[in-house]
Amino acid sequence: DLERGGDPPVVSTSVNAASDNAANIRHAQLLRKYLIVYLLAALSDWLQGPYVYALYDSYGYSQHEIAVLFVAGFGSSMVFGSFIGGMADQCGRRKFIILFAVIYAMSCMTKHFKSFSILMIGRLLGGVATSLLFSVFEAWLIGAHASAGLMSHLGKAFSTAQYGNSIIAIIAGQIANKAANHAEFKPSAEGSGFYTGGYLGPFDVSLVALIACGLLASALWEENYGESPAENDDDEKAKSSASGALKKAYYTTISNPDILSCGIISSLFEGSMYIFVFMWTPALTTLAKEELGDEFEGLPFGVIFSTFM
Repeated sequence: DLERGGDPPVVSTSVNAASDNAANIRHAQLLRKYLIVYLLAALSDWLQGPYVYALYDSYGYSQHEIAVLFVAGFGSSMVFGSFIGGMADQCGRRKFIILFAVIYAMSCMTKHFKSFSILMIGRLLGGVATSLLFSVFEAWLIGAHASAGLMSHLGKAFSTAQYGNSIIAIIAGQIANKAANHAEFKPSAEGSGFYTGGYLGPFDVSLVALIACGLLASALWEENYGESPAENDDDEKAKSSASGALKKAYYTTISNPDILSCGIISSLFEGSMYIFVFMWTPALTTLAKEELGDEFEGLPFGVIFSTFM
């Protein structure tokens, strides 16, 4: 037929189209499983953002004491973030995502106590959880795509997740604002150091989201791991340990100008952002008090947070 000018066979094209369609279906299923868990994790984090400083301030702590709590959380994230991703690669990323939900839930529960030491423990736990949130979820997604032979779809998965995260951040501010105004902030009993209501509402909603996140990760996600060193490669095994990972990261950073420059730029950006995260609540509160005087009844921090997002 080809010699007579007929059309070329379309079998190959049909097979490719069917293969692409099957890959798109498998990717859609994988992405749904990922987003259900990831967006709950993101929701739990964003819910807390508008009211961390406000809660500490309502407990009567000074700005210096609140700054110490904030720095402890950032420092915890810095230290654990250096090696916790490697630990998840070895032990199982799904396990560490469930661990994230447990640790962050414990951090939320500490917020109910008017005790600087307990709040400090909560900040340290929150730092660990933040390190997990910004490393293990993405690592699981990459591993799942690799196992399913869908690496060509990975970019779409990340862009969809990032878009969903932005929407969730806006919604979280509104939910947090409602939760913060749902009940009066007060101790559970006279003279008790355990408080309920008020600015604790968003943290309680976050706790519920974390429980759902952990349960759904356990039910929906398969376990996956990072590449492990060869059994007879002692040098690679040493590098995969926590201390080895820190040393390797340090020497890689100082020996590679591109990585060092990227780290410096990221640090400067993150530093400026965290200054804003710490200062926006007291700055707006001070301005509102000066403007409204005796009429000041508090600010809708959740709504303000949503406008930032």
